[in-house]
Amino acid sequence: MSRSQLLLRGVLVLASMTLLALTLAASPQPIIVAAVVLVALTVYAAIEPDSGLVTVLLGSHALHWLAAVPVPDAPGAWVGLLAAAWAGLVLHLAASLAASLPGAVPVPSLSLRRWTRRGAVVAAATVPFWAVAMLSGRERVKGEVSLTYAAIAAVALLTFSVWLLSREDRPRP
Repeated sequence: MSRSQLLLRGVLVLASMTLLALTLAASPQPIIVAAVVLVALTVYAAIEPDSGLVTVLLGSHALHWLAAVPVPDAPGAWVGLLAAAWAGLVLHLAASLAASLPGAVPVPSLSLRRWTRRGAVVAAATVPFWAVAMLSGRERVKGEVSLTYAAIAAVALLTFSVWLLSREDRPRP
């Protein structure tokens, strides 16, 4: 297995364990059985990132969060939710990129840059949605129309950014 593939699978494990740690930290009563299952799925996903169990791993993380963590009511809990979403995104990206190439093949730097750039855009695009959800969940700003329009404008700008960044890389003269 190539060094870059090993590092990529290490990122997959790190993202999965980060998501698990965030869930356990935010949960008033952690579900230990689910944590053990998630660790086992993570090990298998790192060994076989092109298997269907990676989807099961991601879905299990989401279900574990929904079952164990209460609805956020404080800003710190909302930040934890955003961090968990980003960890899930990194897990998905690492597994997808690792599955797209055979294990013996090094990850091309152009592919890594493209995946990193696109992942960063998606991570940035989650922030306006997260902010709107957080602010609308607080009673003092429920139904604030200007906030909704600002979020829509931000999403439109981010969509334009995705379009710009998703164009094929062209060699520079």
